Amino acid sequence: MADYSNAEKTRGTVDPYTVVILRQRIEAIIREMVNALLKSGRSGVLNTALDFSCSLTDAKFQSVSVALGLPVHVGAIDLIPRAVATKHGDRLRPGDCYVNNSGYLGNTHCADFTLCVPVFHQGKLVFYTIARAHLGDMGFPIPSTYNPAARDVYEEGLMLPCVQIQRDGRDVEGVVDICKANIRAPEQFYGDYLACLAAVRTGERRLMELCDRYGADTISCFLDEYQDHAERVTVEAIAELPAGCVSRTVRYDSELAQYPDGIPVTATLEVDPQAGRVTIDLSGNVDNLPLGINMTEATVLASCRMGTCNVLGPDVPRAAGAFRRIDVKMRDGSAIGRPRFPAATSAATTNLCHLLAGHIQTLFADLQDGSGSAYGSVGLPGSCPVVSGRDPRRGDRPFVNQIIMGYWGGPAVGGEDGWLTYGSAASQGILWQSSVEIVEQQQPILIEELAIRQDSGGAGEFQGGPGSRVVMRPRFGPVRFAINAAAHDNPPEGVRGGASGLPTRISKVAADGTATDLGITIDVTLQPGERLVSEACGGGGYGDPKRRAADRVRRDVAEGWISAGKAASAYGSGRA
Repeated sequence: MADYSNAEKTRGTVDPYTVVILRQRIEAIIREMVNALLKSGRSGVLNTALDFSCSLTDAKFQSVSVALGLPVHVGAIDLIPRAVATKHGDRLRPGDCYVNNSGYLGNTHCADFTLCVPVFHQGKLVFYTIARAHLGDMGFPIPSTYNPAARDVYEEGLMLPCVQIQRDGRDVEGVVDICKANIRAPEQFYGDYLACLAAVRTGERRLMELCDRYGADTISCFLDEYQDHAERVTVEAIAELPAGCVSRTVRYDSELAQYPDGIPVTATLEVDPQAGRVTIDLSGNVDNLPLGINMTEATVLASCRMGTCNVLGPDVPRAAGAFRRIDVKMRDGSAIGRPRFPAATSAATTNLCHLLAGHIQTLFADLQDGSGSAYGSVGLPGSCPVVSGRDPRRGDRPFVNQIIMGYWGGPAVGGEDGWLTYGSAASQGILWQSSVEIVEQQQPILIEELAIRQDSGGAGEFQGGPGSRVVMRPRFGPVRFAINAAAHDNPPEGVRGGASGLPTRISKVAADGTATDLGITIDVTLQPGERLVSEACGGGGYGDPKRRAADRVRRDVAEGWISAGKAASAYGSGRA
């Protein structure tokens, strides 16, 4: 753990013991917010996959800890209260709550339903509490939480551009009614809304109690000192890196004629150890695309901030003070930048985001051997679909939910093999993997196979994590599967001599056994007797495969992660 006692040396207003206590109390408050949402979330994507995040900032929009949330959710969480304050300003009052899912107003993408509550103590605004939940449906033209094929924002879901949803602690009924009228499972939505509300109101109550006990002025001093401490630790970590400037271009699977070889994603990393700064330049990327995969300011910042902090190490606080030392250059109207209206952004947390977040870490690997990582899983495998239809077990009630299963393929890093259940650089293992039994209870589908996809991880001195092989089918009647995959033509690459992982393959298998490749943007209805087969990509390898320890190769063969043939061809004969 980092030495928090240095905070005392900055201003000398808060003793080091109180600093540690307040830091832990704030983290405990965030945990209580998380537990409130987890215990009361109605949709499976919340109560089994944990696809949500809770956080808070002070009145200056400084995030204190984002360590408990999904990196893509919390890495730029400060943009939400900034949007609330900019739009509503002096009208903020105790009891208010604001909802925002607009990628143009600091949100990640429109399926991430985000609540923000301004917290007052003795009439003064002191904090903002925030809960962000990925809903199973947000009123898209198709039953999905993404639409990678959307040509503009009007082909996406219901937009709530930082509007008031509670006043004096009571719902603004018109806003809630609009949500229910535009979402396929309105009662499921309302239950998830109440779960988010429980989280932000729990945080509000606990922060007010904290201010009562320690005093708002003491807490304000602590917050400023802690950010200074976070900045100092970050400067010290950057000083350990070599100075240099590296640039790299990688390609993302293209569904557009103008990019026949893939959509290029370019980033330049500059490290200045003497100045204690890391600069990431994304300004040379392509213009907004007529697809829903354009990134938002929030997902770009989160990818760069969290990818950099991963390299700087665990002692660097994931807080606003650390982010001061990470400069991100992006331009308006770019697919890897701030979107220009009406560009579509409904898949801004996946697809290009998965690629960019991993891309940042590969730049550090290029800069220094043993640092950074290869590329990990890009896009969602077929085993993570949004499923919808009607469930005859429950009176033919309609259902919509996203499954998170077999979401693996972690990148190899300098010194370690890829993390199996990594998922992507946007989630980094925080999403829970759905159990077969719970998935089959929640939806009328059967999971016939859930297994490691042999030989899918990229070879290297440190091997990429394998992907999954999953086979699922409808149980009673038709079920619709919506999937936004990637890595079909451009699988996750290795670094420093490491090999790429296997590409993603998703197919529909007819009752007679005929298989049809479905590509990457998928909207397909399966009938009983038909199957969806998902073979997910593996992560890229790190370093020369010939340097891999022989005992690791033998272990992987014994465990079935790689075949004897792969061991011989990738690592050398006689090592299996």
